[in-house]
Amino acid sequence: MFRGKEVCGMGRRQFTKEIKLEVVQHVESGLSVAEASRRYEVHPNLIRQWRELYRKYGENAFRGHGQVYREEAKVAALERKISQLTMESRQSRD
Repeated sequence: MFRGKEVCGMGRRQFTKEIKLEVVQHVESGLSVAEASRRYEVHPNLIRQWRELYRKYGENAFRGHGQVYREEAKVAALERKISQLTMESRQSRD
């Protein structure tokens, strides 16, 4: 049944964006995670992870090997640093 999966050597399977979207859309439309797991031969936790990413990023989910998420993490870290420095600056003025 499963098409669109690629096997890299003896390592991990990689799934195309189209397959991930197909699985998530079936789950969103009422297919249980357990049934999708059996049908697509994917661990249920991975499907839940894909669904969470899809809910957060919509059609922009699953773009290029996690690059979007690494960039988002960098931005979040920089925003935390700015907040920390702002608080330190305010405290030193008081």
